[in-house]
Amino acid sequence: MSKKKMISAVLLIGTFVILFVTTFFLPDKIPFHFDVNGEAGWYASKYFVLLLTPVPYLIYHQFTHRKK
Repeated sequence: MSKKKMISAVLLIGTFVILFVTTFFLPDKIPFHFDVNGEAGWYASKYFVLLLTPVPYLIYHQFTHRKK
C-alpha cells in the first residue's frame, strides 16, 4: 500500500473512531438545518453523523483516482 493511500485510510478510520466515541456524549436529536430566524428546522438522530463520515473520503477518492 502506498504512503498516500495509507494516510487516507488512517485519517478515515481515525475520524470514524473519534466520531463513534463522541456519539455517546451527544443528545439523541441533533439540529442540522436552521432557518433565517436561527430556529432549528430539521433534526436527525445522533447516529446520522456516523453515516456521513465516509462521504468526504469518497469524494476525495473519486477525484484522485480518475481513469485517464
